[in-house]
Amino acid sequence: MFSSQDLINGVRMTQLNDPDATTWSDTTLIIALNQALKTLALVRPDATAKIATITLKEGTRQFIPIDGVRLLSVVRNINSDNTIGIAVRLVQREDMDSMSPDWHAANGTVVREYMFDARSPKHFYIYPCVAPGKKLEIEYSSYAETITTMNVNDPLPVDAVFAQPLQELMLYKLLSGDSSNGNTGAAHLQTAMDLLGVKDKADERVSSARRTSI
Repeated sequence: MFSSQDLINGVRMTQLNDPDATTWSDTTLIIALNQALKTLALVRPDATAKIATITLKEGTRQFIPIDGVRLLSVVRNINSDNTIGIAVRLVQREDMDSMSPDWHAANGTVVREYMFDARSPKHFYIYPCVAPGKKLEIEYSSYAETITTMNVNDPLPVDAVFAQPLQELMLYKLLSGDSSNGNTGAAHLQTAMDLLGVKDKADERVSSARRTSI
């Protein structure tokens, strides 16, 4: 078992050179770890993915659970006897608006398609509209459990594969406000993004331009 305390100890011993906690208290490092976990949920929502069965409300607009950060996918219908129903397909809202402008008024017995805009990550639209009380299985991202002194010895709340980027994100949070460290904080952030496979917008624009020119 790899615990949150194990991660904190590793940062203190191997990166901060503070084995006796003279400079960096556990409280400070726990705060940095919680900030790192929130950043992780934003840039790699799959790291904190959950599966849930939600009960649908009236109308085409539906919402992820209250603890959610963003929808990842709508998987399938769940029948009234809790057996697995048909799969739900992702489509573009612009296409639906163009092909069937009155689709919000369409009714059916099962959901066949859904629409999602990453700019509004906590809600999505279904087609056709079904009776309130019907159920869907969804995948969504939430923030990881907050680390405290009470649960710091519990398993890390995300897969241990994310331990190294979390360490780099912690160091970014801890060092970026200290001018004596130069650009060390920014370097740790870049390392974390590289480990997580996250490209910045400039890189994406360059890659897109190269593909277009080929």
